[in-house]
Amino acid sequence: MINKIIKHKIIISFIICLISSNNLLANIVSDSILSSDNMKAGEWHVMSGEKSMLKYNDQIDRSKNAIKKLSEGNNLYNSGLKHLRNKEYKKAIESFTESLKRYKRAKLSEHAYNYIYINMALAYSSMNNDKDNAAAQRLLTFVTSKIEKEKKWLYNLSIAYHLIGDYEKAVKNLSHAIRLDANYFQAYITLESIYRNNLNDTRNADKVRDKMETAEAKLIKKNQKTSRNPKSKDKEHKETVVSITGIKPNIRDLDIMRNDDILQYNKISLLNDRSMKSIQDGIDLYNTGVIDLSKNNYLQAAENLKLAESKLKKGKVTENGLNFSRTNLAISYLCLAEETGETNKLGQVKRLLGKITNKLYDSDDANRNRDWAYNLAVAYYNYGSKARGDAKTIFIKESVKLMKLSIKFDKLFLTPYQNLIYIYKEMGEDKKAEKHQELFNKNREDLLRSADGTTDGFDREGVIYRIYLGKFGEYEAPADLFDEDNIITIPVNERYTEYLAGMFIKFIDAKKYLNEMKDRGYKHASIRAFKDGRNIPLF
Repeated sequence: MINKIIKHKIIISFIICLISSNNLLANIVSDSILSSDNMKAGEWHVMSGEKSMLKYNDQIDRSKNAIKKLSEGNNLYNSGLKHLRNKEYKKAIESFTESLKRYKRAKLSEHAYNYIYINMALAYSSMNNDKDNAAAQRLLTFVTSKIEKEKKWLYNLSIAYHLIGDYEKAVKNLSHAIRLDANYFQAYITLESIYRNNLNDTRNADKVRDKMETAEAKLIKKNQKTSRNPKSKDKEHKETVVSITGIKPNIRDLDIMRNDDILQYNKISLLNDRSMKSIQDGIDLYNTGVIDLSKNNYLQAAENLKLAESKLKKGKVTENGLNFSRTNLAISYLCLAEETGETNKLGQVKRLLGKITNKLYDSDDANRNRDWAYNLAVAYYNYGSKARGDAKTIFIKESVKLMKLSIKFDKLFLTPYQNLIYIYKEMGEDKKAEKHQELFNKNREDLLRSADGTTDGFDREGVIYRIYLGKFGEYEAPADLFDEDNIITIPVNERYTEYLAGMFIKFIDAKKYLNEMKDRGYKHASIRAFKDGRNIPLF
């Protein structure tokens, strides 16, 4: 076995020498097997998991007190992480314990506590005495099965078990982590060490080593094959590097709703003449305000809609009836903030959004329900993007829920799919972004098929269609991309640029060009619509 390991090291060293002469291949493998030679059994790093805690909470208490406790919990938890990194284990435990109390008052899901329990267990077990090991053992019993989907947390969980001497559970979790990622070499090395040094199980230790070497060899072969076949690499690059970006929700590009029955939730017979006079004034102001809003006269819209809410409230219109004026007033304030950069009305936006009930999108007209749900979703997103800390997370999650609700009312309403792709990418949830990209593609095709087999009905006056080809780094863009007509480059950041090609007045011509580009390898190409130089929803 020793000779085999020496031979393995020689082979790897030889490969390093070969790769060092090829910068491209060096980049490909920089995070892969070559780093395994420098790994040590039992190494682990402090991880946060703070951003993952809320993913298990579909319904989060949005009360002021709950948000406060959540914020306090985050501060204490981060303090505990800092102490843990500095090996100040007792201080870390104190901070983690206090953070748990705050999180529980914020009513987080039991699965959210997994990250705290594991870090607390690591702190206890690192002090290496029977009393603290017992405390670590108790904490580990609280960890739920949800953690089994997260390989790095499974690894740290196994380290905690290893430190308290529960090698059986350490082995189980390391093996599971390797099943999640066959190239998780740190897990192999630690697992082999436990078998060899703690369990005196040479047979299984050798099996783990052999399995790791096989995985390394496969990865080397794959990388060598890619480097020898530029065309294959180029094709793979086109299929994988082209990003899914979606479209950012735009508060200033909404179809403003109007003509709702504000009195539908009131019993008219119970309203006196004075109330009716105030209500009629409020309705007139409301109608004027939404016209101003639809014409982008945001300041005037806000003034009229604010007065409308006051008049309607004075006339004793119900909370459900006030939904319409409040939503459009919130949109007006947000549009005004976008236009001027002033944020002094954001407190009012938060108040208004907090008062809106689900009756806003509970009419007999599915299309109106769809549009109200969508407009409210964009308002939540826009406010959330300006908020900080926990409020940001809470409002954007509410936006996601409302986006999905608008789709439920009309699955062929494509704009929220594109917005959800953008939001999930922004949140770092790439799999959900990919899922909604697939849903968008499918429902877009369904929409096209529903148009009696033609696409002529999608041509709109003043609209230009272009084909989005992808987002590439400075040296990554395929060479043939620059042979296309009407290439447009849009800088994303210092590293990446988006590329669009073609310019079509007829949608059917854009679709034909789109299919050609997909056949040439741009698998995630899509059609984008522009009017007056501004990207607008496709349909």
